[in-house]
Amino acid sequence: MAFRCTSCGYRSIKWFGRCPNCGEYETFVEEKESAAEAEPGTWIGEELRPITEIDLTETKRLSTGIGEVDRILGGGIIPGAVILFGGEPGIGKSTLLLQIAERIASTYGNVLYVSGEESAAQIELRASRLSIESPYLFVLAEQTLSRIEQAVERISPHVLIVDSIQTTLSEAAPGEAGSVRQLREVSAALTRLTKARGMATFLVGHITKEGGFAGPKTVEHLVDVAIYLEGSRGEEMRILRSVKNRFGATNEVAVFQMLPQGLREITDPSRFFLSQEERENPRPGTAVVPILEGTRPILVELEALVSPTGGYGAPQRRTTGLDYNRILLLLAVIEKRLGIHTGGADVYLSIAGGLETRERAVDLGVIAAVVSSLRNRALPKGYVLVGEVGLTGEVRGVRRLRERVNEAEKLGYTHAVVPAGAAPRTKIELIPVKTVEEAMEALMLT
Repeated sequence: MAFRCTSCGYRSIKWFGRCPNCGEYETFVEEKESAAEAEPGTWIGEELRPITEIDLTETKRLSTGIGEVDRILGGGIIPGAVILFGGEPGIGKSTLLLQIAERIASTYGNVLYVSGEESAAQIELRASRLSIESPYLFVLAEQTLSRIEQAVERISPHVLIVDSIQTTLSEAAPGEAGSVRQLREVSAALTRLTKARGMATFLVGHITKEGGFAGPKTVEHLVDVAIYLEGSRGEEMRILRSVKNRFGATNEVAVFQMLPQGLREITDPSRFFLSQEERENPRPGTAVVPILEGTRPILVELEALVSPTGGYGAPQRRTTGLDYNRILLLLAVIEKRLGIHTGGADVYLSIAGGLETRERAVDLGVIAAVVSSLRNRALPKGYVLVGEVGLTGEVRGVRRLRERVNEAEKLGYTHAVVPAGAAPRTKIELIPVKTVEEAMEALMLT
């Protein structure tokens, strides 16, 4: 016999009036053995066989009809895969999933869209706005797991979409919908159902204030793929990011634009993030850097504003889309290695377009943008920069430099300031530098 807190999932062999982990009162309930725990090893239903006899030709990916989504998933949806789909409220999760559901239904057959948060009429209103009219897309407004399983048994869908797991209730587990025990039971039951029937399932998960998936970490461990839809509701841009993928690369991103007709994929994000005006007429305080998101190189514009404080208060440091602590380190490198004093100035840094990155390949671009703003002198036209900067001011190499430089060449850039020792074959003129001092001389910012 064991007891579990319905609030945080803490487990104990004895009952407590107050949970010693989260401090909530009257949340301990007796944990009963579920059917899955009583019959271990029967949920997939496959036979024992040598690995050499497994035929991969039997596994064919399902295309979502949206190229960028297929790329994020590693080439399409694997039958039997469970995909955890997260994002803030109102960001466009239901819109994108409806678009995916309609295209899969039109190509392969039955798709079941289960909503525990909206009525069927509300879903139809959104579908009408998106011009979705497939007769193979079935909608069920339901929160009970048993009825969802009955609907799956009835129509045998290729893809099941559950929006969301926080509103789905299993009768086999105690607690309210959304509790830790319920989330664990519902996720495990839907995973068993998905594997046994060979269909694919999207589980929509709520996001916490910290930006992670709500619920126990075991839910994220159960699924095969975990993806986030990011962006601001006040802007058109949306970014779909893969944080876990058993069938492809992680940290891949896809860029979408939110329009009245739904989400439109951006197949060339570099052109989307860079304005034609910036390419033709660089401004002081800007630098173009090729970053790497997953396997895709993307050119982004770094913007810096350095303004004297005038002696009033402590200088401000603000960043958008960049690692704040890394920026403080780079400002110290500017002070020490370039002899440029920034301690008496406010420094604001951001990536144009709302993209976020933690890649250290932007270090050289950040330093160039800050110095450019401080000198009020624009970088030469047609230049991109890439390189990690160390504490001693040396410029270090970055991975997949050739792909980054080729992306810059494709957009018409003519020069690339790169770490010394790296010389990929390319038509663009490379300017190798060993230190930040050499880089600033090459950019005529000294």
